[in-house]
Amino acid sequence: MVLSLSVLVMLACPAAKPFAAERPKIGLALSGGGARGAAHIGVLKVLEALQIPIDYIAGTSMGAIVGGLYAIGLSPAEIEQIVAEIDWTEIFNDQADRPSQRMRHKFEDRNTLIQTRPGVQEDKRKVNLTPALIQGQKLDLALRRYTLPARRIQNFDQLRIPYRAVATDVVTGEAVILDKGDLATAIRASMAVPAVFAPVEIGDRLLVDGGLAMNLPVSIVRTMGAEIIIAVDVSGPRREREEITDVFSMLDQIASLITWRNTQEQIETLSPRDILITPALGSEVLANEFTKMPRAISLGEQAARALHPRLATLALPPDRYAAYRAQNPQAAYQEQPIIRAIRIDNRSRLSERLISERIWTKPGERLDPAAIERQIAQIYDLDDFESVRYYLENQSDGEATLVIVAHEKSWGTSSLQAGLEFSSTTAGDSRFNIGLAYTRLPLNAFNGEWRIQTQLGEEPALYTSLYQPLDPLERWYLGLGVGYLNENLMLFEPNVHNRPIAEYQLARTGGELELGRNLGNWGRLGVRYGRFWGQAEQRIGDVHYPDYEFDLGELGLRFTLDTLDNLSLPRQGWLIETRLLGSRTELGASADYDQFSLDLLHAQTLGPDSLLLGLGFAGDLGGETPPQSYQRLGGFLNLSGFNQNELLGIYRGLARAIYLHDLKTPLLKTYAGASLEVGNVWAERSQIGWEGLRLAGSLFLGADTPIGPLYLGYGQADGGYGALYLLLGRPWGGLREGIGTTYY
Repeated sequence: MVLSLSVLVMLACPAAKPFAAERPKIGLALSGGGARGAAHIGVLKVLEALQIPIDYIAGTSMGAIVGGLYAIGLSPAEIEQIVAEIDWTEIFNDQADRPSQRMRHKFEDRNTLIQTRPGVQEDKRKVNLTPALIQGQKLDLALRRYTLPARRIQNFDQLRIPYRAVATDVVTGEAVILDKGDLATAIRASMAVPAVFAPVEIGDRLLVDGGLAMNLPVSIVRTMGAEIIIAVDVSGPRREREEITDVFSMLDQIASLITWRNTQEQIETLSPRDILITPALGSEVLANEFTKMPRAISLGEQAARALHPRLATLALPPDRYAAYRAQNPQAAYQEQPIIRAIRIDNRSRLSERLISERIWTKPGERLDPAAIERQIAQIYDLDDFESVRYYLENQSDGEATLVIVAHEKSWGTSSLQAGLEFSSTTAGDSRFNIGLAYTRLPLNAFNGEWRIQTQLGEEPALYTSLYQPLDPLERWYLGLGVGYLNENLMLFEPNVHNRPIAEYQLARTGGELELGRNLGNWGRLGVRYGRFWGQAEQRIGDVHYPDYEFDLGELGLRFTLDTLDNLSLPRQGWLIETRLLGSRTELGASADYDQFSLDLLHAQTLGPDSLLLGLGFAGDLGGETPPQSYQRLGGFLNLSGFNQNELLGIYRGLARAIYLHDLKTPLLKTYAGASLEVGNVWAERSQIGWEGLRLAGSLFLGADTPIGPLYLGYGQADGGYGALYLLLGRPWGGLREGIGTTYY
């Protein structure tokens, strides 16, 4: 009887439906739009404040990032914090920040070669351009770090909120819906803007930015099961003709047109029940203006609040929203797993030791993503890899195996480079050289490097060099260089400005050998022997000066400390270099003499500006210095107002203060600057004194361009000396740079 009553009750009063079935399923579709996509965060803030449940999310490009982070359980405030802490300038730069680069790279900065370079595949006798401007090395690591809470999830339906990322098959042009696999990789594929970011291979597909095929994935969310869709469109607006006034507005218009049509097609599928949110970003926040992302967040929040009456119809009472949150909890802090083992997946010709010895994390330690990223940056800095990434496998019981995957450059590890050096003053003193170089890398498993470089122009040269690390961590190295080198030396009439009287060409043929020790990524100590046969030949001059031959046989010791963040227009760090040089006839030299030099440059950040303080001194320690080894001053920032190397002497002294103001220009870092300089050269030690110092200063504009640092300035020195400068190259005196000076 009791059983029968129970059955009757169950038939009369069926069990309550699951909570999710009592309300319409709500989906969120987030469009791409670059920096404008930060507006999605503002929309999410309002949705949570109104207690609107979200059952499905699909996103494209920046929408894939925000949507993916929200889907794994991060709150809008946490996503906003992530956006704020990312350095968006650095994350789009594959190279490690300069202070943490190896010393080999820092010395290559002094060369006039352009860093962008096509690859060479010797086995195929083929020259290849890189597949994109940015390989996404830092972006990949950042996405990996922020998606670690979902590291064990391969099916995106198992995230806190079921999720899809949209990419485009670059071969077929079709939209590819990513619903499983590695979450960080899926997000990265969705935002791989063609030619800007390298495409991503997933399975047999080559994927790029989803905005090309489906920028606003309304249909995807509907397919997932959404009955009501909240679509957020942050794609760029089409401009009117009168609004297209410069190259930046033109590029923004083209980017908008690419995605506009497929976005409109998706918007047309929205039903009256759906809600479209279009933040009023206009031209206030462009796709590439990542510094304006806080403003985009605010505009997104405003747009959602403006639709409060419609959105409020989707809100739940507090108790029902609490039940929804209990079913879909926010992400709680997850302790990182213990590293059970480390496996190196080395897909290159380098020794595995070069990779493994740069990983200082040990089995038994807890995973530290920031530390792993620093270690991976040192591996990537070897310059052989297209990408270096990590993932966790065999995860169980709070432990996992850390796997480091290093992919060799698919377009070739060897490279071709070009370079340009140019300077001109109103006095007619000028220099113009074009450099070409082929670098073979790696020569062996220890990443040896061979380079042959030629220079055409006023200072022709042909030089070949070898750089060979002697241990896996490159603590010790051997450098060898052989070639023919030239430099011009202009002689000016003493105490008469802008009156050159002769120009010598100093040619030398020979070689140099250096053995040194790299001191981490901040310093280097090297011992060098150089043997050259030279000739000084007068090229220009109304008055004939004698030509002469000279031999160089030198032993040198050099110490360098370099922590500058940028060698061209630094904002912080130190550059200290001191040298001792001994020339002896026993070593093959024409004369016996000893020289020393000490040069310092310190950069200090002052908000958007920076202050550079420099001090240098050089001279003889004994013997008779020949003319080709005289100290030189004059030129931009080296007693501005004088011509380049106008002042010659046995001793040199220079102090300077340089102020740089960041002009906040797009695309190129551009600064307005001013300098104050004091110094001179002296023929004898007894002449050195305060009374002989010359005062100079300059005003200039400087830009860090793709072909090198460019400066336009005017300098004035006491005595009425003045000059207008145009310089492509680096003005820091006391630091030898250019071809044939890679090691010394």
